[in-house]
Amino acid sequence: MTNEQATYRRVLRRETHAPRTIPAVVVASIGAALLLALLAGGVWWLVDEGFRAGSGRWLDGLSASLQQRAVPLGLGAGLAVLALVLLGLAVLPGRRARRARTTDRTALLVDDGVITDSIAESVARRAGVDRGRVAVTVKRRTVAVRITPTSGIPVDRASAESAVVDTLSGIGFAATPRVVIEERGVVA
Repeated sequence: MTNEQATYRRVLRRETHAPRTIPAVVVASIGAALLLALLAGGVWWLVDEGFRAGSGRWLDGLSASLQQRAVPLGLGAGLAVLALVLLGLAVLPGRRARRARTTDRTALLVDDGVITDSIAESVARRAGVDRGRVAVTVKRRTVAVRITPTSGIPVDRASAESAVVDTLSGIGFAATPRVVIEERGVVA
């Protein structure tokens, strides 16, 4: 692998994956706020006798409510869900709606919206329907095309599928087409 290819690969990975800075900043801010509140409460507890007595009564009430089984179980379940969400945000890859391709000399980054527009245009042209009646969704490995025909005018599914395959192979991205033709058309 040449130096250019390694650079292309690194840049394309950065552009196709979402950063995790926002969840990290939110978790760090919440943690910092909780630690500052505990620090302020600890200092206040050392200085003020009334606060010490009030917090003691509050902690006694809290320990009495924790004697019931439902409260600790609910609190534990909530914390477990929160931990799973935070773990998922940290580990799972955040994908952006972009596709990447490299050759020996270039790197290509294409937004999924550009791919959907080109597929919709070619399907509309080849199937003989209005461009506004073709809806395309690009997923990770599939391309879903939904065609709403004009009432009474049939649409050839094979020509629509071949238009999707030809467009995808022309731009160099592989995906499995799924073409759905609505049973009810619209009145033109």
